[in-house]
Amino acid sequence: MNNINAKAAGIAVIAIGAALAVAWFTGAGQNPSKGPGASQTAATLNKGTTVSSTPLKVYATASPQGDVIKYVQALADADGAGLKLQLTTSGGSGALDAYELLANGDTDVTFTGHQPYVNAWKAAHPALNNFDGKAAVLVNAFGLYSEKYTSAQALPEGAQILIPNEQTNLPRALFILQDLKLIKLNVDKLDSSPAAIAVSEKSIIDNPKHLKLVPTDTVLRAKALPDADASFINGDVALSNGVDPSRALVKEQAADNPYANLIYTRNNLLDDDRVTLLARYLTGPEVKKFIDDNYHGFVVADQRIIR
Repeated sequence: MNNINAKAAGIAVIAIGAALAVAWFTGAGQNPSKGPGASQTAATLNKGTTVSSTPLKVYATASPQGDVIKYVQALADADGAGLKLQLTTSGGSGALDAYELLANGDTDVTFTGHQPYVNAWKAAHPALNNFDGKAAVLVNAFGLYSEKYTSAQALPEGAQILIPNEQTNLPRALFILQDLKLIKLNVDKLDSSPAAIAVSEKSIIDNPKHLKLVPTDTVLRAKALPDADASFINGDVALSNGVDPSRALVKEQAADNPYANLIYTRNNLLDDDRVTLLARYLTGPEVKKFIDDNYHGFVVADQRIIR
């Protein structure tokens, strides 16, 4: 039986972008990350590769994606690659749409989201389907957190759990609950199949503990953590809201995760030398080490060239 309390815990409005802050990174002596500057590292595998210095406009979430882009700029500067990235980061509120900016030519590359989100966006904007993914870079590890219980098995009968109120992340939460044997879905596992990506509360066929699943906005799931029995929180949101990684009862697996964040570019730029070099840096060992060293498991490297 599916005993779901669909009453929302509250509304906290977020958007992909706002309050733009454009930053130019020309390299010399700059330390763009929380870790060591790229000038202190050995030359990368891209040493000797040069591209046009015409700036490539990149729109990214401030952290971790924006941090990674800054680090890539420092790597490119240390290599003398000529790659110049004009970075614009999204703010905490507003109405800017990262993929509309990309489709309309206001930016050249976006680094804000994962494939299920972009697929849904394209379906809703059929006239703006002029861009595609170039490379997968990282997963903002999605986890179940609690300040009241130390294990998922300790969650009591009727526990209130905050789940995503957006379909593009909801399956991540429901499959974690299924893996914990707290609910049963009509789909066996999370993958990139349409059936898995479409899983919702209606897909629950057994809820033995009568858990109360409360659809809640992304940021509010972190801010309301003390008031709920447990809450699902995205890795980047946890980072920006002071959530301790030791609170995670469980985190999703990064391997074969369909929710890896990709860089996207317009079709006419997919083979541009600057975009290709950016993708090579983003999928290289230096960026993997940067992610591993700085994000403590909240963010996991998942690096693949798509095109």
